[in-house]
Amino acid sequence: MLDERKAAILGALVEDHIETGAPVSSRAILERSGLDCSSATIRNELVVLEREGYVSKPHTSAGRVPTDRGYRYYVDHLSPGLLRPSTRGRIDRFFSSYHSEFGRVLRETSDLLSEVTSYPAVVLGPGMRGRVLRDVHLLGVEPGVVLLVLVGDGGRVHESVIKLTVPVTPAEVDDAHQALVACLAGKPLADDPEVPDLAGLAPAARSLVARALEAVADSADAGRDIYVGGTSRMVELWEDLAKLHRILGLLEREATVLQLLDDSGEGTTVRLGPEIHASEQDLAVVSAPYTVGGGRSRMGVLGPLRMDYGRVIRVVEEVSEALGDSLAP
Repeated sequence: MLDERKAAILGALVEDHIETGAPVSSRAILERSGLDCSSATIRNELVVLEREGYVSKPHTSAGRVPTDRGYRYYVDHLSPGLLRPSTRGRIDRFFSSYHSEFGRVLRETSDLLSEVTSYPAVVLGPGMRGRVLRDVHLLGVEPGVVLLVLVGDGGRVHESVIKLTVPVTPAEVDDAHQALVACLAGKPLADDPEVPDLAGLAPAARSLVARALEAVADSADAGRDIYVGGTSRMVELWEDLAKLHRILGLLEREATVLQLLDDSGEGTTVRLGPEIHASEQDLAVVSAPYTVGGGRSRMGVLGPLRMDYGRVIRVVEEVSEALGDSLAP
């Protein structure tokens, strides 16, 4: 833990570097921090901060820049700022006026988050695991092919095609459907759904129920939709094309998006550099959870380490809370 003066010096240095992108001098730190000391004192404290790994000094400059450890300390002790009334109003108007299907709402939310923060944004759609099933449908497509449709709270829909070795009649499909509704509807989706009482069902209907329950269990880990807004901003943020392509590659795979957004985390999280991906030093992700029905997912903003953390954290929290409130039943 840094003492009060060192923490103030580090905070001023990080904020100046975020604003300018240049190494920060002791004079600039003194002016920004308002500390009652001399530039010489600031320089002495910077030597200590450098020795302890919070800042570094580029060889060609008299100023210093924050290290990963310096950014981490700054973020961990940051109090997010207040949003301007115009920004707060824009968020409120968006969520009070939309009338769209669920996927479109999430896509437009990613665009809103990017526009307000001026950074690329990602909204991760909720998965089916743990979602309360509002409805279950079995639809006969062909004698040996049946479509299973699961409707979760919040409008999430998952479909599975069941191929049978024995043809089933429409009446047998209906019997199997009624059995599934009785054991699944109104309950959270789990890996091991309860097996209903199949006494009285024809063998083909029993086989269909068994196959449908296997498909229900598989749907718990079904792929989650990913909505990315503001990808065009990446060119401005990362001029190195190789780095840009690597970051775009991270957004193309669900597993890495889950890692980027810290999907297992609780509350708002800020992840920096190697904490996110070993090969991406200049990358930061601010994310927060949102709730939908009985489930939870996350949204976040990506940017370089020189991100305006105070404002971004507040915007991500405000938008995630507003989205969750708007999706509440």
